Amino acid sequence: MFYFLPSWWWKWFQDRNDTEEPSPKDGTAPFFRWLHREREFPKVAAEALDTAKRGAWGELDEKARRRQFRAFVLLSLQIAPLSASPGTLGQLGAHLYSTPDRNAAGSAIARTFAVLAPPGLRSTRDVMTEEAEPGIPGVETGAPILLAVALACVGALAGAFVANTIGNATHAINFDDETTKRLLATQARALEIMSLHVERERIAGRELPFDETERAWLLGLEDMQRQIVTMQRQPLPKPFEGATEFVRTAAFSALPLAVVVLLAFFFLNHSEQGRS
Repeated sequence: MFYFLPSWWWKWFQDRNDTEEPSPKDGTAPFFRWLHREREFPKVAAEALDTAKRGAWGELDEKARRRQFRAFVLLSLQIAPLSASPGTLGQLGAHLYSTPDRNAAGSAIARTFAVLAPPGLRSTRDVMTEEAEPGIPGVETGAPILLAVALACVGALAGAFVANTIGNATHAINFDDETTKRLLATQARALEIMSLHVERERIAGRELPFDETERAWLLGLEDMQRQIVTMQRQPLPKPFEGATEFVRTAAFSALPLAVVVLLAFFFLNHSEQGRS
């Protein structure tokens, strides 16, 4: 399936001042960051989307899985603001979204990692990662940082946590679990759809409403998240302050999840047939 990564996102990252550090929100409180080096981000992000759509995480070795999943998290945090305007990754909030639907869309994209991570996370220090290498505490000086995430909301903190502890015994994501594979497959498709949507808005010079297909995938993503937390007996997490959920009508009450699950099964089954 065709994947499109808007070039302006990656150009913005390349043009950023590598030594620039976010300042504390109130001037005094600690401000923690996840800093990541990835020399081939567009390539690895595209590979990660393909892996997620095929549910093929288990086919990767540990290093490839760690590297791709980190790119998958970072791509999600790029797209969650639904804007072509540059901003610090992880600084999500209701102020970014002009309508309830856009708020709900950004919330759904950022919420996936809050669903996968354990509850009650909080920042304690910066962490540095490089491609597939294990994360290390603290920040090295004199080395360029290509991607920086401010751990300023639940979604960013959860994303940094699962990306940095992947493969560790302290927190293992079960990539062989069918529900997890469907969630990540749906997230991947939603990222592609929203990436194209934001690019169309950039060309048009204005915001555009979601069409029925876009809305169905976003509703399906939110419904799948709700299904997982229900099994965990947890409330649906709010990935940032002011995060909302989609307002449902009778026509959309159950249809999106059913359609998205069937399509996710199609992706996964197609992958299995291709390997046989």
